Amino acid sequence: MGHDLFVAHGLVSKDLSYLFLRRREGRYLGGQWDIPGGTVEKGESPEDAAVRECLEETGLRARCGDLVSHYTNADTEGRDLNFHTITYRLILQGNDPHLRVKLSEEEHDDAKWLSLEQAVELPLVWHVRQTLVCARPERFELPTF
Repeated sequence: MGHDLFVAHGLVSKDLSYLFLRRREGRYLGGQWDIPGGTVEKGESPEDAAVRECLEETGLRARCGDLVSHYTNADTEGRDLNFHTITYRLILQGNDPHLRVKLSEEEHDDAKWLSLEQAVELPLVWHVRQTLVCARPERFELPTF
């Protein structure tokens, strides 16, 4: 039986828009639009991984919110692995009104804040599209403080 590999992502919101990153050509899923995320490291929780990956890939500090989606699939390259792709809502921290995104240039070549309606028009990575299309709309409402 294969082992499990966890990949954690964060859906980052600002006003009524969400952050999407274009994967650099020549990399896995190059040219497709994704959200911040990556492999959960040994001893790390998926929630902590989503927050860490957001900081590494965008320079934005966030805290982990609700679970949005969790998909499980066998490895597409035939290895004896089961992938768990988990997405959380990330709540931005700090008071930078411009929310400048500092891309990890070896991974991504563009970033956009888009509404969900705009985002579904892009070539999205499969799990991002599935999350946006299948998640209940109330999951995307902004928290009230």
